[in-house]
Amino acid sequence: MSEAALAFEAASKRYRNGTLALDRVSWAIAPGAKACLLGPNGAGKSTAIRLLEGAIAPTAGRVTLLGTPVGGAGYATARRRTGIVPQSAGMYADLTTHEYLELSRRLYGRGDLDDVVEVFGLGPHLATTLAHLSGGFQRRAVLAAALLSEPELLLLDEPTVGLDPVAAHELHDFLRRVMAGRTTLLSTHDLAEAEALCDEVVILLRGTVRLHQPLAALRERVAPRTRLVARQPVEMLAAAVRARGLAATVQDGGVLVTLDAKAGAPALLRALLADAVDVYECRPIQPTLEELFLDAVGEGGS
Repeated sequence: MSEAALAFEAASKRYRNGTLALDRVSWAIAPGAKACLLGPNGAGKSTAIRLLEGAIAPTAGRVTLLGTPVGGAGYATARRRTGIVPQSAGMYADLTTHEYLELSRRLYGRGDLDDVVEVFGLGPHLATTLAHLSGGFQRRAVLAAALLSEPELLLLDEPTVGLDPVAAHELHDFLRRVMAGRTTLLSTHDLAEAEALCDEVVILLRGTVRLHQPLAALRERVAPRTRLVARQPVEMLAAAVRARGLAATVQDGGVLVTLDAKAGAPALLRALLADAVDVYECRPIQPTLEELFLDAVGEGGS
């Protein structure tokens, strides 16, 4: 089995004020995975990212990055193989975009500046100070700096936070491209963003790992649903479905039935047709990551 790209081994972090942010958590991300780190406020997400960055040290246990203990011998080399997009960029506001990227290139010791400038469309803004860039272009600059060294691993901490929908959409397009072929850990509050970019989910709750699964396996935890639409009034369709002992919810002009579309729908459709209910739409509904998240954390995540 290949070595984990990043791992927490019975890791805890207690801050000086007594707050226990992480409580003996153990989880790992395999090379090549695209994982999202989810959880309500105070769950420990930011602490986990800061531990991987080496900004803080665990109180107990061990955290490793590319097989190297954080803060240990060889960690600096592992960091140079890692691209990081922090939640707060911490940029030097008086530097131009070109100066900022050149500084990043020197810190990493390698990188094709012209290439990342072209990829992220920063050419017209090289002489602009970072303070005068729009929020969207500031995030592009930070992402470009993180990709300069062609890293094996990406740590993305709320990469689109504070951006308007258009800028966030543009950044998502860039993220899809740069995540290809790279191990990625994305910490985000945006569940739609996580669903679009990741295939693995780690949910933290009160400093512990509530769940760690592939997104496909997480979907299997929720009962399958089928959407029906008929030419008759929606309430009539719902009543006809409920008359057969099935749970039905009226939503957006149709009826959601707790039923597997392949296994149970044919018999239901025949029964409805026999009752002269003219169904013209029948399709399976995949639960959204928001629904899966709420199901996983339950009321304890409120």
